[in-house]
Amino acid sequence: MTEQRVAIVGAGIAGLHCASILLENGFEVVIFDRENEIGGRMRTKIVDGFQLDRGFHVMQTAYPTAKKVFDHKAMGSRSFDPGALIVDSRKGKQRIRRMADPWRQPIRGILSAFNGFAGMGDLFKVARLRSKVTRGTIDSQFNGEDDTTMEYLRSFGFSQEMIDRFFLPLFSGIFLESDLRTSERMFRFVFRMMSKGRMVLPRDGIGAAPATLAKKIGEERMRLGVRIGSLDPDAVRFRGEAHRFDAVVKAFSEIPENTPTRSVWTIHYDAEKAPFKSKLILLNGDIADPNSLVAHVAIPSNVQPTYAPDGRSLVTVTIVGDRAVAAGIQDASAVDAAARADLGRWFGDGTVSGWRTLDIQNIEMALPETGAGVRLTHKPRNGPGDVIECGDQLLHGSVEGALLSAEKAAEEVMTQKNSQKHVNNLPARRF
Repeated sequence: MTEQRVAIVGAGIAGLHCASILLENGFEVVIFDRENEIGGRMRTKIVDGFQLDRGFHVMQTAYPTAKKVFDHKAMGSRSFDPGALIVDSRKGKQRIRRMADPWRQPIRGILSAFNGFAGMGDLFKVARLRSKVTRGTIDSQFNGEDDTTMEYLRSFGFSQEMIDRFFLPLFSGIFLESDLRTSERMFRFVFRMMSKGRMVLPRDGIGAAPATLAKKIGEERMRLGVRIGSLDPDAVRFRGEAHRFDAVVKAFSEIPENTPTRSVWTIHYDAEKAPFKSKLILLNGDIADPNSLVAHVAIPSNVQPTYAPDGRSLVTVTIVGDRAVAAGIQDASAVDAAARADLGRWFGDGTVSGWRTLDIQNIEMALPETGAGVRLTHKPRNGPGDVIECGDQLLHGSVEGALLSAEKAAEEVMTQKNSQKHVNNLPARRF
């Protein structure tokens, strides 16, 4: 029987994973992308020996599907330490305090309470929250109420100080919004993953994830730098011609005009010496102050030394897009200046003035708007058109969401082409 050919348009991890599944099940695939490199939003570039991810990215080891797809040992992944550093300017003096994970580090967690950051009540609530979200199935976290994350945390009994100094800066950087308006369902899912696993960085940067998938597929099946004119269920049109396939998968998202999305600014700095030595993320405990813009700071080279050349450190800063807009900051130089103002208060102007700006990234449409009331589930939706579609926009903005939607799309292709008898490599998951 003639091999069936499938066109996959989009070389992000959703498209790549879908392609690898179809290949394993006897299909031939061709992957198209308008960019000249694979990876979509998960890319890494080398600048003067530094590995610069597109945006601040980490991989979560607890994602069930990602755990099957990615071999973190083979990727040389290394993990951040549990807990966080918190910038605290109460009483008019800048201090950096450590908040340990009270579950994984109970002694340090108790000491955190006496260190003046969080009370024992808030620490016990963190442990109770962790216990609550790690029980039951993942799907259960998408049941029940669908309020904002802010209201969920308040109803759970956390003090406003704990919310402002820990949850707000941490999840602002994750959800890319500055008031925790994201659905509590998404919060429960992410907090569950953070509680059950580790945040890690691959040896070769976040781009190692799509590279791992692409290696299974082969460069000969990639058509990069191709702008697609239109898609049909059995044809891809580009360069003025329609190219026929047995099936077509759309593995990219088209955001309709005026559709709300979330953006982020990421600034990478070259520092002679890291401003702190730990493998923790530094959260801005003053982020509720509108004059303070940085959500959090990471030192990827503290975790994964390959991120910086010998004798240098990589400092990565995150500013959420809506905060920059509210502050009237619209261009790269102003974002750099605002970031340096915050960093100078924390680490000293003399220290920060010696840092070299490596890259300033403004990532628009980094995540879809996922507010309260959208009724998030853990089952991928179908795309709005006739063409089979995959991508995290059909589930939730995460690596796991992208991979699950890819599996659903691959299954749909095989079902449509009466090839279900060949399915032997898909995970035993019902959609």
